[in-house]
Amino acid sequence: MIPWLRAYLLAALCLLAVGLPLRLREDRPRTGHPLSTAPGSRPTWEVTTSLPWLLPPATRRAWQATPGATITWRFNRATLQLPAVPATPLAPTFRLVFVADLAPPDQADLLEQFVVEMAALRPDVILVGGDLTYAETEAWYGAVEAQFLRLERLGIPVIVAAGNHERKGWPLFLRHFGHSPTFRVDIGPLAVLTLDSAHGRDQLTPSQFAWLEANLNTLGGRTPIIQLHHPVFPAGSAIKGEAGGSGGSLMGFQQAFVRLCRDHAVPAVLSGHWHSDAVFDSAGQLRDDTVDFPGTKFIVNTALGNELRQVTRWPQSYHGYRILEFDRGSLVRYTVDEPGSGRRSPIASTPLGVPAKANGAGR
Repeated sequence: MIPWLRAYLLAALCLLAVGLPLRLREDRPRTGHPLSTAPGSRPTWEVTTSLPWLLPPATRRAWQATPGATITWRFNRATLQLPAVPATPLAPTFRLVFVADLAPPDQADLLEQFVVEMAALRPDVILVGGDLTYAETEAWYGAVEAQFLRLERLGIPVIVAAGNHERKGWPLFLRHFGHSPTFRVDIGPLAVLTLDSAHGRDQLTPSQFAWLEANLNTLGGRTPIIQLHHPVFPAGSAIKGEAGGSGGSLMGFQQAFVRLCRDHAVPAVLSGHWHSDAVFDSAGQLRDDTVDFPGTKFIVNTALGNELRQVTRWPQSYHGYRILEFDRGSLVRYTVDEPGSGRRSPIASTPLGVPAKANGAGR
């Protein structure tokens, strides 16, 4: 037998040995990676199969029976793209909740409290900006996924970003929350763009930056919202306490990233990592003076459940989440009023455990 032919036959036999029986892993939709549902978007299913270009018969029949759907392959990754969602009138208001740096196992009651509050608040979508777990075990990843599933069963989509702590249990993160940490979900009036800044400390990659630019160039009239784990700006002259240079550089892409946000009128970039609230403008200045400054709001959110810090001169420190409200796609609110202050807070997030109607966020 010709040597090269023998090599090909052996490779094919090895592939069959590991690929049979034919198996399938659903990568999207899954917990943390919901389908796009905005009018005009094209919902997409993604699966990985144990053999290239082959789907299990039941899956193949179901996909082929979907009118107007198209199937594409990239070796053993299959993508089913459905017809565009029909254009329907959107509700004028849209509510997004952002949370990051979740509770470790010994503070699991804080995560439970968050789920209870979200069940009462019923936001249109929840973004989770990384550091989902501080215990890299199968049991705790499973527990966090189960809490997100509770929200999804209530009809509240959850969109998950990776943080630096996810790298300590990367196979577990991928198993529970999907194969791709960089992805887009169109929902309501928004295009939510999720980036991965934590593959190396505070970094973006050239491919991620190109992906971001391409998506900002194809918004289809939607309002872009970006989430990533690390803050875009360092604390700078506003530093106080434990920042220590943590976060904020994004290596060589920071200024180009800011320009993209300006050129595409991105209303907000959401991040965590500091376990402390802060809001910066496009020049990297802490805006603890007003909520009404022009341009992108670079928002850093307090921790939902892990240790709290004071990174900037902003004095408040509590576990919480951030409610962003949109009116016809325009961001109209991203802070919560401080009780008794008589003025709108420029930075504060919503404290965990405060009823929604008491902080001015109720519908």
